[in-house]
Amino acid sequence: MASIGTWALIVSLVVSCYGALAAFTARRRQSSMLADSAEKSLWIVSGLSTAACAILLYALLTHQFQFQYVYGHTSTHLPIIYRISAFWAGEEGSLLLWFWFVAALALVALLFRPRTDPARSYLVCILSLVNAFFAALILLTSNPFEIYPMIPSEGAGMLPLLRNPGMVLHPPILFLGYAAYTIPFASALSALWSDTLDSNWLARMRRWNLFAWATLGAGILIGAWWAYVELGWGGFWAWDPVENASLIPWLVGTALLHSAILEERVRKHRCWNLILPALTFALCLFATLVTRGGIIVSDLHGFSSSIQPIAYYLFAAILAVLLTTFALIFRRRRTFSDHTSPEGLVSREKVFLLANTVLCGIAAIVFIGTIYPSLVRAISGNLVSLGASFFNRLASPFMLVVIVLIGVCPWLAWGRTPGKTTRKFLLPFAAGAVASVLLAVFGIRSPAFLVSVFVCVFVVVSLFGLVIGDLAAAGRGKRGAAAISAVMAQLRRSHRRYGAQLVHFAIVLIVIGVAGSTLYKTEELVSLKPGESVNFEGYRLTYESFGVDTIDEVPETYESHIRYEATLSATRDGSRVRMLRPEKNYHWG
Repeated sequence: MASIGTWALIVSLVVSCYGALAAFTARRRQSSMLADSAEKSLWIVSGLSTAACAILLYALLTHQFQFQYVYGHTSTHLPIIYRISAFWAGEEGSLLLWFWFVAALALVALLFRPRTDPARSYLVCILSLVNAFFAALILLTSNPFEIYPMIPSEGAGMLPLLRNPGMVLHPPILFLGYAAYTIPFASALSALWSDTLDSNWLARMRRWNLFAWATLGAGILIGAWWAYVELGWGGFWAWDPVENASLIPWLVGTALLHSAILEERVRKHRCWNLILPALTFALCLFATLVTRGGIIVSDLHGFSSSIQPIAYYLFAAILAVLLTTFALIFRRRRTFSDHTSPEGLVSREKVFLLANTVLCGIAAIVFIGTIYPSLVRAISGNLVSLGASFFNRLASPFMLVVIVLIGVCPWLAWGRTPGKTTRKFLLPFAAGAVASVLLAVFGIRSPAFLVSVFVCVFVVVSLFGLVIGDLAAAGRGKRGAAAISAVMAQLRRSHRRYGAQLVHFAIVLIVIGVAGSTLYKTEELVSLKPGESVNFEGYRLTYESFGVDTIDEVPETYESHIRYEATLSATRDGSRVRMLRPEKNYHWG
């Protein structure tokens, strides 16, 4: 069975290489037969990768401990949900999952691409090359089908920190986001290669980028929740290198979303939409380089601390992606001239450009802060650490600028904005000022938090004012069912716009939560005996009891842990608010 999985990967590599060569030759020779065979290779690779995944999943579920990967990540007493999630618990399985996602999404992208599209063969060529890269990477560095000469009677099990619902959701969603960014990259590069940079490729790329952005964002949020409940006492984001590695492509992908809208509306700044897809895809590879390459040491994520062979292959792939993209852009540079009239001094276009620049700037800050300690260690041998304060101090002001632009941009016009538009900002500005003053009156003294509240209230009032104004204008002069029908018609006409405002509103809520939890938090170290109480921030905490439990997770095995649990009651004004039960678990076996 293991040999079948290995051969599935080997044949995938061979077929992918054939598909890339056949697609390239078909375009050059205008051969429909070669083009068809190249497209069929994507079907074959998708089927072979599915077969490889099915074999590994079967081995995990049926305790095939002769597989080194199965032995290293499962045991007979592990619940079935964690035996499934063991698929992506290690480097070998996670790369195979990524390969499967890429192969499947490549097929979906091909199915939705018109057969008359002149860039279709180039798209197949690029997707086949990506498939070949992942198949080769797995075979050369991380084959999950390696076996032991003898069959162990029991597996090593899964790390206790990974036995969490976050393990079931976070890695596969994150890898799906990484894999989905392959399609915008392939779409942009194939359009550039074939010199077919029309409106169609931009619309297709934008849809795929939206899917990839949303998926990667969901993976990051689930990972933050997992870190909050598992890795520390309230630490949803620690600016750890592995966390940063997933955030960087999401930030650049956010800039790509807006640059696509910009080109759709003004037919300018095309270079953004050619560079950013390649940069985002390269940064997804960089995320794996950080996580598995061993070039950067993570304090929270216990991956390798020495450089691994996979690092060299990933670094070469990143260079190939970026150099190929810039070479083609240089070759087609004469097609990027702008033919529209220049925009005004204050316009939505200028705000889009500023927002994209700031987003890429934040990504650059996080990137430099992530790799800087490793560069210093490699060059001078000195150990340098950049803590959360470095990232918060540098990235936070830029993030507030982005939030302000979210509130300003919808009111501005494309091209030139009339001067009277500035009056529309008076109400949001006043609402933000009132909110900040009220918080200051009630005792909040943190300037950074007050500024954050001002900015966020300004944006929320601005967004809601815009939507309410649009809907009121649509229903003006109508009554009853006619007014409702007009409002619904307005929602349907501008669903993309209102959807974007809803996402922006959600981001503002996240910023408020982050600001409150980081800028206005208090800590106090107190020793209590059972029955004693302490007053803390308006609450009275009473230490009720302390318990110690030794738990045998599965009888007649060595897998056990000790749980230390404290019970505290929280009351306010004499009424119990809730019971708190913090705990620590020590595992062995």
